[in-house]
Amino acid sequence: MYSFSLPQHNTNLATNCAVNDKLDDELVFYLIEIEWVVDRHTYSAFRFYESITTYIAPRKPLSLNNFISDFLPAIIFYYATAILVVTPKTLPARLALLPITLWAAFRAATQLDFSAGYEFSERLVYINQGLVLAMVTLSIRVITWTFRIQPYQRFKSTNTPMDALDLCFNLRGIGWSWSNGLRIPKENRPTSKPSFIWHCFFRMVSLLVLFDFLHFTIQYLIPETYENAHGATIFLPTLPIIQRYLLAWLVTFMGGLVVCSAIQIIYLLQTIIAVGLLRHEISQWPRSFDRPWLATSLNEFWALRWHQVFRDMFVSFGAKPLTYLTGKAGGVFGAFLVSGVLHDLGLWGMGRGTDSPRVIGYFVLNGVGVLLEHVWKKVTGNRVQGVWGWVWMLFWVVGLGIQLVEAWSLRGLIGSKFLPESWRPGRLIYQVLGLVN
Repeated sequence: MYSFSLPQHNTNLATNCAVNDKLDDELVFYLIEIEWVVDRHTYSAFRFYESITTYIAPRKPLSLNNFISDFLPAIIFYYATAILVVTPKTLPARLALLPITLWAAFRAATQLDFSAGYEFSERLVYINQGLVLAMVTLSIRVITWTFRIQPYQRFKSTNTPMDALDLCFNLRGIGWSWSNGLRIPKENRPTSKPSFIWHCFFRMVSLLVLFDFLHFTIQYLIPETYENAHGATIFLPTLPIIQRYLLAWLVTFMGGLVVCSAIQIIYLLQTIIAVGLLRHEISQWPRSFDRPWLATSLNEFWALRWHQVFRDMFVSFGAKPLTYLTGKAGGVFGAFLVSGVLHDLGLWGMGRGTDSPRVIGYFVLNGVGVLLEHVWKKVTGNRVQGVWGWVWMLFWVVGLGIQLVEAWSLRGLIGSKFLPESWRPGRLIYQVLGLVN
């Protein structure tokens, strides 16, 4: 390690120049050493991530025995950590429980195959993708909870076990002390519970029709994505290059709407159960999206209009640590990096490997786009907005998203079966239009 100090004042210019040159040389060597250390640790971290994601362990079909031995412990320890984080003076207990919980989550994510034993099981591996996403989310949350100094507080507390149960399912922190900065979309749905539940039900059904219609359309436009359960490219080699990319971008745009619809369907089902059966208040279940297609900047898209389900995770686990180490720019990269790793690990859960350059790269590049918007505002004094802001947003979200959708398609996600073929609304619509038999 190099050490140096500022030279004392000297009236001899030549002496000062020599001292300054020596200082500059030492500073350069010092910075080179820092860069080498950072690069070495970054490379080591990448190699470690690559080594654990290229290994695909054989999984066991789900049964009652391994559900109890391999899946249930992660849920129990997750709930136990939730109880501890709402209870004062439990930091030592949380620290002791953390490695056990992480090991249980790892076992659940890598030992069980939720798709095995079903007909067309190769088209159901997205269930394992959901399993891995759930276990990674669980792991990030318990790590965040473990190092919390002050206990979480629920504004309308009932009792510790019920508060902990709500915390386990409350990813956005609505009604809790830890949801600072969360933006809730403006509410325009019915305020009476019966009308609200019916509204959510009809909304869920309409989104299910839209979801399957778009999914079927993608499979219709690129039949290889459906014919090959293990995946196919969205870039049709038989088309001229311009038409090839235009079709791929159309598929990317529809793929984004499919994802948006799927998240809302799951969220609306949870809303109906929570409000209708568990007697939650309507205010606890605001809309998940705020019309993201209307965003006129990348920052508005990700920070305000896209769903905020994982916001606390990305901020606590990615943005805050890197903001502390490298400043605001590092915080932005940290949030998008955690998002990229989460989605890449979910892809790994399908048992067909990861695609880090496409998946993590997409989210990190969107972080670059957000930072460029901050630079634009600092230089010009104006926010990115208006029609050109909307075009800018589409470039980063859809234009670069073509590689993200390609990664999903190559691993068979587009060829997945979400509904029995005879029940698909998309197929029925195409049959009515005379496009398929």
